[in-house]
Amino acid sequence: MIQKRKAKPVAAKPTAAQARRLVDLGACIEFLDNSGQLLRVKSEVDPKHELAGVAQRLEGGKCVLFERVLGSDTPVLTGLLWNREIVGSLFGLPADEVPFAIARAIASWQKDREALPGRLRKRAPANEVIEERIDLSRLPAPVHALKDGGRYLDSSLVMARNPLTGATNVSIHRLMLARKDRITFLIDPGRHLGEYVEIMEQRGEPLPVTISNGVGLAPWIVSALPRLGDGKNAVAHHLVGRGIDYVQAQRVDVPAYADAQFVIEAEILPGVRETEAPFGEVTGYYGERDKRWVMRVLAITRRAQPVLHTVISGMEVWNAVGFTAEAAIFNAVRREIPELVAVYLPHGGCGFYEAVVQVRNTRKGIGQEAIRATFRAFRPLQRVIAVDTDVDLRNAVDVDWAVTTRFDPDLDLVLLPNEEGHILNPIVTINADGKGGTITKLGMDALVPFGAPRQRFERVKFQAVDLSRYEIVDTALERRPVKARR
Repeated sequence: MIQKRKAKPVAAKPTAAQARRLVDLGACIEFLDNSGQLLRVKSEVDPKHELAGVAQRLEGGKCVLFERVLGSDTPVLTGLLWNREIVGSLFGLPADEVPFAIARAIASWQKDREALPGRLRKRAPANEVIEERIDLSRLPAPVHALKDGGRYLDSSLVMARNPLTGATNVSIHRLMLARKDRITFLIDPGRHLGEYVEIMEQRGEPLPVTISNGVGLAPWIVSALPRLGDGKNAVAHHLVGRGIDYVQAQRVDVPAYADAQFVIEAEILPGVRETEAPFGEVTGYYGERDKRWVMRVLAITRRAQPVLHTVISGMEVWNAVGFTAEAAIFNAVRREIPELVAVYLPHGGCGFYEAVVQVRNTRKGIGQEAIRATFRAFRPLQRVIAVDTDVDLRNAVDVDWAVTTRFDPDLDLVLLPNEEGHILNPIVTINADGKGGTITKLGMDALVPFGAPRQRFERVKFQAVDLSRYEIVDTALERRPVKARR
């Protein structure tokens, strides 16, 4: 949740140790282990369905390292982003400060894009081992959901060059390992990679890319930033306060992250489409099977003792969007609505599609103004709820209570028909060209009606007490004292 904060000094740039764990997944795992924020699964698990089944049961708690994966010597890490408090500890910040750190990094990069360049190295941890033969089947990439179409890399960073400028751009796509040297994958409408592929297809040439798996949180979070254009990967330099190194690829003229666990070098084949999906997506539904883009793998390098990184669709993706979008929405809307206090993208909205905005109720119509400004600030949104400052944004019951007791559909409903929708949501109507979709967006002004009698909408309150001062016994727990929740 992003909210207006009391004035305080801007957080200092990360220490050397913090910067290292934000760039190097190995250092990140070491920190999680030493700080008691890592679970190690020592039993052997099958990467087909079982690994994801265990991870899903542990979702939202500590990060999980699967040490023994059937058919591989490589451990698999998941859960890196599903707990906001853990993410904050990796940054050395309170969890609610992380989005503002990202916003500051974006502002710093926009001010001076050459301030913190990363080195391009010929040798680095990411190419300690150069595989003699190309065989994607040797990777312990999981099959997550029961009806997934195959094994997926779903947290890897795809880097490509803009064919017109040569600038690099990085993004995350779901990558299905179709054959030993073949990957089929989805490009969402509006992504820069899609623009690059289209240019190269018009030329009849392949687009070279590198795929970095197992990077630190800084490059990974930055890859999810929307609509920043070429070179946005350099935002990660500003996020850690120093240049992040790249490594020279073996077969393509595109760099990869020097501290990655694995690097796959490939080329996107012009005009070639092959079957991809189903895939259990962030919406909780399966992405549909269809003919999609194809990569041919040219080389694979890795660390001597790598760890594969995977993401279970759900809380991790919702938080990834929240960390990047909440600060952007807050800053954009507050320029129009100074009364804005907080923004939260709840998990029930899949991280993309719903926002709750909290505003000071100072004038008539402010709720609907805030709703419309929020839709403009983040286009994937389908529902926005405006609430007063006495409502807990993170508490779904509290928000629902505000809607139930303060929202009048005749007066407080905002409908925006034929708006741009996100194609991964199955309720969106896909355009005839398949390149986008539309949806009617809905806003609910759940503020107390402006000018209404104060006593009519006054919330019931109780005396605040400190439970640690009381002796409370639960007889079901053998008369052991109950510990107060903090």
